[in-house]
Amino acid sequence: MSPPATAPRPPRPATVTIAFWLQLAVVLVLLGLAALTVAQAVHFDGQIDRAVRLVPDADPDEVTGERQGNVATALIFGVPAVLLAVWLAATVVPVRRGGNVARILVFVASGAQLLVCFAQCCSGGFLVPLLAMPEIAAEPPPGWDEEWETSTFFDTLYAGTDPWDDLFFPAAGLGVLTVLALSAAVVLLLALPPANRWFVPRTANEALPGPAWAMPVPAYTPTGYGYPTAPLVPGFLPPNQPLPPGYLICPDPAAHLTPGASGTSPGPTEPPAAPPKDPPDHLR
Repeated sequence: MSPPATAPRPPRPATVTIAFWLQLAVVLVLLGLAALTVAQAVHFDGQIDRAVRLVPDADPDEVTGERQGNVATALIFGVPAVLLAVWLAATVVPVRRGGNVARILVFVASGAQLLVCFAQCCSGGFLVPLLAMPEIAAEPPPGWDEEWETSTFFDTLYAGTDPWDDLFFPAAGLGVLTVLALSAAVVLLLALPPANRWFVPRTANEALPGPAWAMPVPAYTPTGYGYPTAPLVPGFLPPNQPLPPGYLICPDPAAHLTPGASGTSPGPTEPPAAPPKDPPDHLR
């Protein structure tokens, strides 16, 4: 069985065009956030090098821990931003062309953004159950606070104010809010009824009703409408019979008659010749 024919796709709604450009903007902002995260990691690694130069006898474990934490933080924030940017960039052109699967993938990516932001922002709250454990909640070993506070390396690394930090954190927060706002707008525009009808066109039978002449009409029999004994001539019904709903009446039913269609021979096309007269008596 052949699949049902689809109705001609209507022109692309303006909401889909706007969503296309907003999705491109989301991709650019995500790539900007990823680049900003890499720049922050490089900058903080330089700060670690500066603290090591100022404190030559710094504990190597402390220095290694700071470097590893810097790389882990860059990966936690940078990798999701790059993956989401690639995801949205791969679906932006199919969405503009009317791909319903691409639209669904955009919805999934928007939900993944909320999940990632929630996990990143609330990751510190995951440590609360651990801090509530009796072993951890107990008093720290004697001298632990003093050793932490008297670490010259950490005091040098985090001392003073860094102009880069005053620029990085507001820019990162503004970028995240921009991504969330634009993603919500894209999802809303792609879910509106005009866009939904464009992405999921109806079949031809659903889009327009069939013509009246295509409606099935039972054939006429001497006892009424029932099992057909002969095909009904379009536009012609016997007199005094009810018309089926939507049936069209032809002004010239004879034009549809075909010689021999109803089992009768066609009438003569010329007048018959007169029979010969009897000859006169004198010629017999």
